[in-house]
Amino acid sequence: RVECIICYSSYDLSGRLPRRLYCGHTFCQACLKRLDSVANEQRWIPCPQCRQNTPTPRGGVAMLDLDLATFLTVKADKDHPRVLNRSQPNSTTKGSCKEKVVTQQPSGLCQDVVPPALFPRRGCCQPCLCC
Repeated sequence: RVECIICYSSYDLSGRLPRRLYCGHTFCQACLKRLDSVANEQRWIPCPQCRQNTPTPRGGVAMLDLDLATFLTVKADKDHPRVLNRSQPNSTTKGSCKEKVVTQQPSGLCQDVVPPALFPRRGCCQPCLCC
């Protein structure tokens, strides 16, 4: 869950889009609209973290750059939500499709097999890069 540090609401793909100020800090669009102010006949958005002013674009806060990394994370979470508390299948489940619960490691994989060392050490010294 990715959230705005001002309002602690999760970013979304509509009113709480993650917008980036010139200083690089990111906040939701709704909070930045509330911070938009006029000083010396110029509209500014003061960063709540570092106090650097960002001039408000002509179209308002909605014209600030999206924080693309955060936006893509929010979009991915919306497109493919994670299942946090997945219940185990039981015998009362109807239908022929039941999940198999893996309780032990499959045979033939990583059982007491140690790959040979790529850089074998001589027995003469402490671990180092040269031997």
